[in-house]
Amino acid sequence: MFIYLNMIESEEDKSKFEQIYNTHKQTMFYVANRIIKDQYLAEDIVHQAFLKIIDNLNKINEINCHKTRSFIVIIVQNLSIDFYRKRKREDNISFNEVEFYVEDIKNNEGFMMNEIEEAILKLPINYLTVLKLKFSHGYSYSEIAEILDISEANVRQRISRGKKMLQQIIVREESLTYE
Repeated sequence: MFIYLNMIESEEDKSKFEQIYNTHKQTMFYVANRIIKDQYLAEDIVHQAFLKIIDNLNKINEINCHKTRSFIVIIVQNLSIDFYRKRKREDNISFNEVEFYVEDIKNNEGFMMNEIEEAILKLPINYLTVLKLKFSHGYSYSEIAEILDISEANVRQRISRGKKMLQQIIVREESLTYE
């Protein structure tokens, strides 16, 4: 952790980062290891995630809130998925493990899921991520692009496609309910 703290200038930010590190490091490792399924590579991904968190430290206000936890988990998920893609040298990736994890988080934390939340969880992870960052956490297109390390045009496209997919899922679920 000493290396990370040396990268941060203000004492307030150092304190904030130290709290984030102590509070979320286990969750971050769990998320990375769940996707990568390799303990040592998961540790590398967590390290990369902490570097990204340092770059975006100004976007974190409260350490122990749901928004911060989601933000950190999304960073780790995206880094893990990117690494997995690079390692497999494939264009497409199965997001079954990631979707299972997201459902696991929702159910274990005692949230009451409504139909829309259930439909959102059925989206592929790349659409789920941008929709959560935009509408649940209120980030702008440019902030999302910076967080995910993609272009703003890509963010807009993913949000557009995600909305269409979400609408199709909800319509399909409603038609199954009324049959």
